[in-house]
Amino acid sequence: MAGLDIYFDALEDCATAVNSVANQFKSLADEGPASAGSCFGALDGKSGKLVQAVNTLEKKINSETRHVQQNLNKVEAALHKVVENIRRIDHPDSGAEQA
Repeated sequence: MAGLDIYFDALEDCATAVNSVANQFKSLADEGPASAGSCFGALDGKSGKLVQAVNTLEKKINSETRHVQQNLNKVEAALHKVVENIRRIDHPDSGAEQA
């Protein structure tokens, strides 16, 4: 399987790009949801319900952001695993243990 280094480089570049995006999502998630109540103070009546709705939305966005970040980390790991498996197939005598 000579000539696969170009493909390995492409897979590694993809993994690097995925890692970069995952880190961006992690930064967003680490900032955490802002509380509308902390921005506007205690609000009663319909305004209070709006604050609750905004807070619920912020929490959902935060949860989804963390979920995206975790899935991107899995994609990165999978790309590295593909490279590792192909290298093991390409060089079976390198002492790497076959699964």
